[in-house]
Amino acid sequence: MRIEEFVPKARTSIDNLGFLFGAGTSFESGYPLVAGLTKDVISALQSDERASLDEVLGAFGKSYDDATGNPNIEEISDMVIEHHTNGQLERFRVLKERIRELVRDAILDVESPDISNQVNFFERIKNRAFDRATDVWVFTTNYDLLFEDACAEVGLKMVNGFIGATTRCFSEREFSLVSGTVTGTRFSQEGGLTVRIVKLHGSVSWFRKNERIFEAAPSAINEAEARCMVLPRRTKVLETLSSPYDRLFRLSSSVLGGKCKHLISSGFSFGDSHINETLVIPKIDSGAISFFNFCQDEPTTLSASRTRPNVWHFCKDKTVNGGRETEASYDTWKFGEFIKLF
Repeated sequence: MRIEEFVPKARTSIDNLGFLFGAGTSFESGYPLVAGLTKDVISALQSDERASLDEVLGAFGKSYDDATGNPNIEEISDMVIEHHTNGQLERFRVLKERIRELVRDAILDVESPDISNQVNFFERIKNRAFDRATDVWVFTTNYDLLFEDACAEVGLKMVNGFIGATTRCFSEREFSLVSGTVTGTRFSQEGGLTVRIVKLHGSVSWFRKNERIFEAAPSAINEAEARCMVLPRRTKVLETLSSPYDRLFRLSSSVLGGKCKHLISSGFSFGDSHINETLVIPKIDSGAISFFNFCQDEPTTLSASRTRPNVWHFCKDKTVNGGRETEASYDTWKFGEFIKLF
């Protein structure tokens, strides 16, 4: 299978393409999926922190299974935050921040991650730009820096909303700017591929200082400064209504259906209701985008939109388009195989 089979215009141009990438695109590089992340975080809790967690889970009629890692970290975060909001007890606020800290540590503890898949992906995309001025959008919930490092390796211009040198400050205006040269009164846009990366849940390289958002190498961030990352959750509405996430979601909504007509998803579970209900489902149902999801199993959270003709799911054992299922065998749910489409 090649990309041209479902996006015919890709034979000559990849403008208007966007990608939605989740944890599955980082797994082969050495990062954990949700189940592994859950076990890493819970096993690192101190005895008093684990007691607080058990109290939270008990209030919801739940208990944690160490063997299976259930409830997972997304569900746990939801319950901890809701429990703290309802009771306002300090130990549950501390538990919430401790979970955020341990999620950060789980990402940073991966030494020398393998970026070969990401490099291969961008090399293939770069070749399809044919040295013409081309924008490709990458929307991701991943906290890691695999895509940023791969862009540097391939020599691509990357825009992620930050400006500066060693310490950079956030300005969403950067996403709308283009590079080029001016001769007299004539502007000529710079040729080649520009990758515009929107990190919807923040990054291990982001931190908050005096109500402003900055970016630096993770090792250069002072631990006293607030790492700017949204906790893994099923429902992230409250956090994503605050800056800079509110601006990133508004930007993404304006891009999808505008500069991005085709959204291609890989490694994304669609477990986050806010992303589904704010970005993906409205754009699908309005016909603003064509949506192509490469997944192991069809996500039940998008079932209401599965009958739309502009929706394709390429699963391990079937294809779904317009609600019609066709038996097939695909391994493109693996990121290493997905990139071969290009």
